[in-house]
Amino acid sequence: MNTQLSLYWQAPDQLEWYWTGDSDVYSGSLEELQDQKQVKNLEICLVKLFLPSSWFSSLELKLPNNRRLSPAALKFAAEEYLAQDIDSVHIVMKGRSADGRAVVEVTELERFRTILQTLSVRGLRVMEAFNAQWFSIPEDQTEDIVIQIHEHNIVLSSMNQVFNLHSKGFAQWFELWTKQNEIADDASIKLISDTADGPAKAISTEFEASGFKLHWQVQNKKQLIDWHDAASRNNYPANLITGEFSQRSGKSHTEFWLPSLVACGLALVLWLGVSFVNSQRMTQQIEQTWQANENIFLQVFGQSKRIQRPLMVREMRSQVSSGGNTTSNQSVNALQFLAAISQASPNFILEDFRFNKDRSEAYFTLVQTVDQNGDAYTLFETLKNDLTAKNFTVEYSANQDKDAFRARYKAVLGENS
Repeated sequence: MNTQLSLYWQAPDQLEWYWTGDSDVYSGSLEELQDQKQVKNLEICLVKLFLPSSWFSSLELKLPNNRRLSPAALKFAAEEYLAQDIDSVHIVMKGRSADGRAVVEVTELERFRTILQTLSVRGLRVMEAFNAQWFSIPEDQTEDIVIQIHEHNIVLSSMNQVFNLHSKGFAQWFELWTKQNEIADDASIKLISDTADGPAKAISTEFEASGFKLHWQVQNKKQLIDWHDAASRNNYPANLITGEFSQRSGKSHTEFWLPSLVACGLALVLWLGVSFVNSQRMTQQIEQTWQANENIFLQVFGQSKRIQRPLMVREMRSQVSSGGNTTSNQSVNALQFLAAISQASPNFILEDFRFNKDRSEAYFTLVQTVDQNGDAYTLFETLKNDLTAKNFTVEYSANQDKDAFRARYKAVLGENS
C-alpha cells in the first residue's frame, strides 16, 4: 500500500519529512509535523520511516543453505557476535548469498519500539522502516568499495557491510580492514564527497599512492526526497517492520470467509431438503386432486368419456418443476448473491448482508483494513464489474475511515433490475 509520508527521525525535535507528491522537504519537531497532518485532514497517515545509520550495526553470519530462518533462529545465529543481550536488539536480514553467507542489520529494540508507539498514537502508522545509509549509496555503483565523506564523517560500504568512521585514524583502520577481508590491491573504490577539499582530498591522495583504482565524485549529499524516490522505485531489503512489528494480521484471509461459507453450505443443504419434501408433498396432492376430479367427471358424464387434465393440474406441475415459484424472478435467493461475492478479493471482510427476495436485491458491506496490500478502491470496482458480468445491476459507495476502507453495495439480479 502506498505511503503518504516519508520521515527521517533523529530525535523528537529533530525530524525531516516529505509528503508524497509535494515539492518541499520540511524540518522541525514532532508537534510541527502533527500540525501539518491535521491541516491535511488525515486521521491515519501511512509512513515510510528512515533512521540514522549510526543506530545500526552490520554482521555477516554463516547460515544453513536453503533454509528460511525464523526471527528466533536468526537471533540465535547472531548471539555470539553481539556484546549486548540478544533480547535487547531487533535483527533483520539484509541479504544472503548462495553459499549461506548472510548480512544482518542490528538495532536497539526498545528505542525502535518507542518510536513506533510514539508515532502510532498520533495516527502515523509506519509501514516500512529502513537504515537511511542504504539510500545514500549510489544505485548504479559497481565499485568494490564506496566511501562517502561529509565533513569529518566517513561511511564505508562494501560486501553488504557499512562502517561509520571519523576521518582521524581512518587510514590506519582501512589498512587493517583490507588485510582482514583480503581486499585485492587493485580493488576499485568510489569516493563521494560534497567538497573537493579537507579530509576528502587527503584521503584521495593516500588511495592514489597505494595503487587502488579510485573514482572520485564530488556531489551534493542525498536528501530525504532522494531516499523516498529510491525506496518507491525498488523493493529494498532489510525492512525493519517484521516479526513483532509486522502490520499483517495473524489470521489468513480464509478464516474471515470460512464462517460465511460454512453457513452458506448448511443453508443450501437445508433449503434442498425442504424443497425436496415440499415437492414430494405437492406431487402427491396433484395426483390426489387429479384422481378426485377424474372420478367425479366419469360419474357425471359416464365411463366412456375422455377428459384432459385441467389447467389447475398443469399449473401445479409447472410449479413443481420450477421449485414451487410462478415466475423466474421469484427463484432468486440469497445463496446466489453470496456465491457471487465470495469470488471477491481475499483482502475483503464481509461486514453485513441483507437480502430482499421480493425485489431480488441484496445490500452488503465489504471492508479492507489499511494494513492490507492492494488498492482497495480498485478492488471494489473490480467486484462491481464481475457482478455486472453475472447479470447483476450494482451500485456502491466507498470511503476510508480510521483503520479501514469500506464499500457499501446494492446489487439486483435478473431482468427486473
